[in-house]
Amino acid sequence: MNPVSSTRESNSKQSNIVVGRILGPVGLEGELRVEVSSDVPDRFAPGSVIHIGNSPYRVQGARTTAKGLRIKLPGVTSHKAAMALSGQSVYVSEEDVPPPPEGTYYYYQVLGMCVVTSGGEELGVVTDILSTGANDVYVVKGDVRETLVPALADVVLELDVQGQRMVVDLPEGL
Repeated sequence: MNPVSSTRESNSKQSNIVVGRILGPVGLEGELRVEVSSDVPDRFAPGSVIHIGNSPYRVQGARTTAKGLRIKLPGVTSHKAAMALSGQSVYVSEEDVPPPPEGTYYYYQVLGMCVVTSGGEELGVVTDILSTGANDVYVVKGDVRETLVPALADVVLELDVQGQRMVVDLPEGL
């Protein structure tokens, strides 16, 4: 039950996955510093397509420095143009996300899932995922209370990504 980091933001027709955030311009020629939240190694490689706002961009160049990733995009040729993108999320289409390794799930697939116990009691919806050292913990918010569910195989009995439903067997005391 190992989620892989990434979040989902919905669009009316397709799902967009947040893979980073524009931190700001670098220099005067429109280069951008990016905070990366994707585990895909070539996500920002030259030629890859990313979306910022409603605009798609094909990455022209990318380099890693001591201060993080810097990218160059077409049409972003000045400090002012780069500044206009500062603070915005960087997305890719869900279809551009490779499948996670067997037995793992992306965070965006788990967030928003309805959680029920093996006895049929509805606990609520996964609203956050906490990364502890040993395993992740799903934060499940219900109408009355919040439940912390360890992401362990003997606790999470079933995880249906398509049906957006998780079945759990909570240990005593949870």
